[in-house]
This record gives sequence, C-alpha cells and structure tokens, in this order.
Amino acid sequence: MIAFIRGWLDLLRISNLPTCISNVLVGWAIGGAPDRTEDLVFIGGVICVIYLAGMILNDVADAPWDRRHRPERPIPRKLIRRGTAGVIGTLALIAATGSTALLGPAALTATAFLAVMVVFYDVAHRSWPVAILGMALCRALVYLVVAVVATEAPPSIPLFASMLALGLWTAGLTLVARRESGGLPLRWPTLMMVLAPVIILLSFQIQNVPLVVLTGCLLALQLLWILAKLLQPAGVMPAVLASIAGISLLDAFILGMMGSPTLTLIAVCCFLLVTIVHRPLPGT
Repeated sequence: MIAFIRGWLDLLRISNLPTCISNVLVGWAIGGAPDRTEDLVFIGGVICVIYLAGMILNDVADAPWDRRHRPERPIPRKLIRRGTAGVIGTLALIAATGSTALLGPAALTATAFLAVMVVFYDVAHRSWPVAILGMALCRALVYLVVAVVATEAPPSIPLFASMLALGLWTAGLTLVARRESGGLPLRWPTLMMVLAPVIILLSFQIQNVPLVVLTGCLLALQLLWILAKLLQPAGVMPAVLASIAGISLLDAFILGMMGSPTLTLIAVCCFLLVTIVHRPLPGT
C-alpha cells in the first residue's frame, strides 16, 4: 500500500504543486486582485487539478519511453496501470475544464485552451521538440486564465509581459530537463531564465522597492545555484528541481513589482515548500 501511494505521489509530481498556487496569485494580482475569495479558491483548485491531470497523462503518454529509459517510474514498475491512469487523468482534465463554465464563457474558453495545450504537450513532446513551446504556453496560460476570472479585461502589458517571462523560464527549464536521463548538461537555456526577470523589470512600474530588491536577490541567487549545479557532472537533476522551485520565486518577483507584500510572501513560502518537499519527492 505504501508503494502504491508513493507511486501516485510520484506520478502526480505533487511536490511541484505549490508553483501552481503562486502562478494563480500572479494571475489574480494582474486581474486587480478583486475581493472575491471564493472565485480565487475555485480557479486555484481548477488549475491544480489541470496540473495534476497533465502530470498523469504525461506519464501515460511516456510509458513506452519510460520502460526503456526510466523504468523506476510508477507505470513501468506496474505500481499503477496505464489504462487506469489514463482514465483518471482524462476525467479530471475534462471535469476541471468544464467546471469553469460556472465562471462565464471567457473563463471557460481560456481554460479549454489551456487544457488543449496540456494534451498537446503530453502527446507530442517526445516526437516533436518544438512542443517545448507548448509546455511554456501551458504555464503562461495560467496567468491568462486566472486574470480573466478576476476581470474579463486584464491589463494587457503586465499580463503579456508576465506570460512571456514565465514562458521563457519554463522553456529553459524544459530544455535543461531533457538531459536528466543522460548526456552532457545544457547550460545555455539558463540565459532564457535570466531574461525572464529582465522582461518584468522593463514592463512594470516598481510599486515597492524593498520587495523588488528582496525578491530580485532571491531570484538571482537561485539562478546562480542552477548554473552552479549545471557545471557539475551529475548536476542536471538538482538544476531541474531548483528551476522548478524557482518558478515561485519568479512569481514572487512579479508580485513584488506590483507591490503586494502578502501575496509575495505566500509565493516565497511556495518556493520554500517546493524546495523542502523535493527532497523526499523529486518532482521530475
């Protein structure tokens, strides 16, 4: 039973889930952070379920590849049946997407687009390297979905700048992760991650200087840590995990630029939680 539960936790990459929460907070802040806690909790739950469904379907699609290259994954180890996982992942994705009809047609349309991109990436990423853009868009679309729920007319420049920054970070992370099963580590994708905060600095007006300095320093230290790990022979996996956790630091930096100390603190806590939980449950 313990092995079965651990198998599902590994399949879901549950340790990465706090990064979705910090993504949601950024989208909500871009949408004006309206005082509608029930809608925030609802769309936050939807995003988390879509993430978990996407992780399940990723392993379902990757099962043949994992049998050859990553036999320790739950499906190749036969801890979880591929068919069962496929049904659960598909139903969860459909249910989460359909539930946003309660929030209006704009929210449903944006969420459906996100769900389509999740499926596209899961199916295509092994055979079509350009599908990395799909992964980047999956993360970036979280900002759009949540901002649309907060207000159907979110400010365009902060929204698209944030989407571009998160997309670049995610694309860089995904490229680095492609070498976690072997081969020389790729270091140049870290340049894409460095560009992410630069785009934010050029696109936002600083609302809280101390917050920006603090979160900027934390993000810079994380980038240095990632690069240091990639300079080591066996550093790809630690670099990937640090890059995943760094998503929440990028979120914290954006929230700091918008002058929201409470949401910034929550995003930093999400980073710490991911970093801690990665030790017993690596999220790759």
